[in-house]
Amino acid sequence: MLSWILGSPAPPWHYLKDMFEDYRNVAVYLDSKGNIELIKVSDLDDFHIPTSVLVNGYYLLTLKPYYIKMKKFVAFPTTRLSVVKGLIKNYGWRALEFYYGDQFLNAWVVYDCESCEEKQRLHLEVNEEELPDDELIRKHLEISKS
Repeated sequence: MLSWILGSPAPPWHYLKDMFEDYRNVAVYLDSKGNIELIKVSDLDDFHIPTSVLVNGYYLLTLKPYYIKMKKFVAFPTTRLSVVKGLIKNYGWRALEFYYGDQFLNAWVVYDCESCEEKQRLHLEVNEEELPDDELIRKHLEISKS
């Protein structure tokens, strides 16, 4: 049913919001060219089970999350372990960390938030390459409190 959108350029966020209105949990991932590579949907409200819309961190090496809608959570990836450690100090924040041997690859940072699509969008728009660790932590905390 959703296969017609695979391989196409990513439409605006509001288009995907309308398209996936009837789904509880959805994630759309882009390839390096900005085309839709993967769409995951789920009716189960958990973020760390195989049926979650969040992909394994190894996929984040080649895919970028573009649109995420989770009924009970906000989630975003980071490639900085210091940012993960800084954010999970806050009550209710947690992370799924991915390693290759002893080397940290990336993590999903997650916090509880009921129907928080706007916060989700803002977190995904943060460009971690442009900010030092402390500013990145501050920015994500600011978004969560807005």
